[in-house]
Amino acid sequence: MSEIVNIVAVSKVLLQGTDLSLPQLLGLSEHRLREKRPYLRKLKTGRSLNQFSGYFIRLKSGTITVFKTGKVIINGLKEWMDLVRINDQFTLYLMKNLPDGVDFEFEIPRVVNITGCRNLQREVQLEQICERDACASYEPEIFPNLQYTFSDNKKVKGIVSRRGKIIVTGVKTYIQLRFYLKKLGDRLDVLMENEFY
Repeated sequence: MSEIVNIVAVSKVLLQGTDLSLPQLLGLSEHRLREKRPYLRKLKTGRSLNQFSGYFIRLKSGTITVFKTGKVIINGLKEWMDLVRINDQFTLYLMKNLPDGVDFEFEIPRVVNITGCRNLQREVQLEQICERDACASYEPEIFPNLQYTFSDNKKVKGIVSRRGKIIVTGVKTYIQLRFYLKKLGDRLDVLMENEFY
């Protein structure tokens, strides 16, 4: 059974009628972050790490990062419907909190990455798998799990733990996620049926 662990989507807020950035218009400054807004009682807002020029808004089902350029990154989602909910909630948030006279257009979010997992329900001998499959690499001194690169799509990566958990990242649809989780699981099953098991 495959399970979505994280969905990442990007969007952009286009502003008209102002020269200020989106965080400035929303009042996302250090001293105003602690204010509670009645509409967003469950939200926690805060300044993201110093290397980013944006601010984040944490929701129950995910996080929205708002950049000065108007770019918006949505992540931490577990279901497709969470993307729809966050999209609607953020649009309503903008409508309520942008000053009068400022028009905006919130582009439909585009999914850029999905991470999912599957459990094989058995132990995996990572060293032997690595020896038998050219697409696998295992360097326990650097990373404790086996890394798998799919030959048909170099952007999709797999991670296999000794306990049999498979993680796939780099896909953009649920169908691709299921396909690559099954493909990696089937490949490991074939390798584990060979003589070294």
